Amino acid sequence: MGVGINAITLLHALKKQGHLSAKPRAIMEIGRQQLANSFLNGIAEMKAVGAEFGVAGLPPLPSALPTHIVHGNLEHLNPKAPDSKPFWEWLGYRYATIDVDGSDAIALDLNYDPVPESHRGQFDLVTNFGTTEHIANQLHAFKVIHELTAHHGVMIHDLPAMGMVNHGLVNYNVKFFWMLARSNGYQVLHLNYRPETAHPYPLPDNIVDYCTTFEPQYRQQVGPYQVVDGMIFVALKKVFDIPYVPPLDVPTGDKPINRAMEERYWTLYRPDAFTAPPAKAERKSLLERIKQLVGLRKSA
Repeated sequence: MGVGINAITLLHALKKQGHLSAKPRAIMEIGRQQLANSFLNGIAEMKAVGAEFGVAGLPPLPSALPTHIVHGNLEHLNPKAPDSKPFWEWLGYRYATIDVDGSDAIALDLNYDPVPESHRGQFDLVTNFGTTEHIANQLHAFKVIHELTAHHGVMIHDLPAMGMVNHGLVNYNVKFFWMLARSNGYQVLHLNYRPETAHPYPLPDNIVDYCTTFEPQYRQQVGPYQVVDGMIFVALKKVFDIPYVPPLDVPTGDKPINRAMEERYWTLYRPDAFTAPPAKAERKSLLERIKQLVGLRKSA
């Protein structure tokens, strides 16, 4: 999807507010990213964020590249769009990325692969600019992001929320990130749920054609329906250095149905979870218990 100008604006705000490290250390991109034309055209914005980071001038990036509109007012990302790496290194970050594109990125399958021990908690900024919507195992993908992020580090997500019906495997909603933040004690630094296209457009023909094979009248029934693409833009701060707890869609204050649930989602069921997080030995015990339960389930 590419990194757009909204990323520059948010970085500027987060740095100004003191949420990013005084001296940039390391960034991990979840999925190797390219820069969209809106980013490349943001000359004034790049100068402003550079000044906030103590860097003069502009990063070594080309001008905007020829492209076309996909639908609505959504631009196609030119295949030759520059990588984001020079921008991050210009700001002073040590750069790394996870991808399975055969490049020099760290090859990690976000459906299954664990975070290498050498990378745990090493990145004060982790970005997810349109990658995890392509991952089936959402629980594991967000666990990887949590484990990569340093204590007090920041995670930025810019992901599909509306429309984009042919783009990825999932779209996100605000409640997902509310529950994710609740489970892990993240501080929500920014949240924006916004339309991406100014003009609605019909459902793509391949979806309409496929559905018509099951319902011959589908094209007529769906004719008036229009799609609007939209994004959710979230910045979260890892305030507590605890093992990852998946989001659970239950009301705050619910009681666990069994011991396994109580241990697995301990931050939801312990009133003092974020006033007195478990000691390191207790955290290790919880992890071992969870691994044991997973092993028992697999063998059943």
